[in-house]
Amino acid sequence: MLIRELDLFFDQLVFHGFWVYPASIIALITVIYASQEREQTLSALAEFMKNNYFPILCLGLGITLVYSRLFGMGSMWHQVLGHDYHRIVKNIAEESSELLGYVLMFYASINYVYSYFKHQTSNN
Repeated sequence: MLIRELDLFFDQLVFHGFWVYPASIIALITVIYASQEREQTLSALAEFMKNNYFPILCLGLGITLVYSRLFGMGSMWHQVLGHDYHRIVKNIAEESSELLGYVLMFYASINYVYSYFKHQTSNN
C-alpha cells in the first residue's frame, strides 16, 4: 500500500505507472516465502487473527481500500453536487476518509506491537 501511495513519486522519478513493478515484485516474493513456510505462515496468521486489535485493523483496511475509493468516485460527486461540483470537495472527502483508515491501521499496529512485547516480557 505504501508503494501505491508513492505512485506520484515513482511517476516523477521513473515513469507513469511504474509503482506496479516494485509492488508486484514484493507481492511475488512474499507469496513465495509464505508458500515455502506454509505451516509457520498459517500458525502465525491464526495467532495474528486472535489478537483483539485484528477487527480494528480490518476496519481500517476496509475504510482505506473500499469506502474511500467508493466515496471518492467522481461520478457520485457529479450527481450529488451537479453544476456546483468542485474537485477539491471530492478530494477532501476521499483523502480524509482514507486518512481515517490509515489512522485505525496505525492504532491497531501500535497495539499489536505493544501486546507482542508485553507477551514476550511475561514469558521471560
